[in-house]
Amino acid sequence: MECYILAGGQSKRFGQDKLLYEIGKRKVIERVVEVAENVCTEVYLVAKKPEKFSFLNIPIIKDFMEISASIVGLYTALRNLKAQQGLILSGDIPLIEEKTLGFLIENYKPPITLIKTNQKLHTLVGIYSKKVLDELEKFIRNGDFRIHKFVKSIGFNELKLPISLEHTVLNMNTKEDLLKILEFMEKHKEL
Repeated sequence: MECYILAGGQSKRFGQDKLLYEIGKRKVIERVVEVAENVCTEVYLVAKKPEKFSFLNIPIIKDFMEISASIVGLYTALRNLKAQQGLILSGDIPLIEEKTLGFLIENYKPPITLIKTNQKLHTLVGIYSKKVLDELEKFIRNGDFRIHKFVKSIGFNELKLPISLEHTVLNMNTKEDLLKILEFMEKHKEL
């Protein structure tokens, strides 16, 4: 399965580029790429500024629009997708594990399957069918950039993640999120 990691955000809430932030001598984005490479046949990065990620040595696709919205990265990924479906991940989930991705891949049902935890629906930890591309394009052309609204309009499958894996989809949006991630890693000695 192809994987597209979205790396086009501005990291405003984090205060610095969260994807380049180092945890245990590895950048957050490196952690996500490494896990994806262990599970998927091809891994791509979708970014507004491809040059800042050139150290990753994976193909990087430039976002088709400068608007900073995850739905733009999703559209760019689906436009470049060679297969009928692809794994879409946000680049800011440093605790992601192969078990989580395997669970998602094994339980995929078209057109969209998204990971659900007790906390939230993870629209950027999911598998999307290329068949939703036309609807996605219409949605964006209408000026709506809310990915949650888009997936609800199309219909999607929720895949409840086992509690033992919920930590794997923690987003690192703020310094408070970083502290939670570091606390988890310290408790489980995963640094």
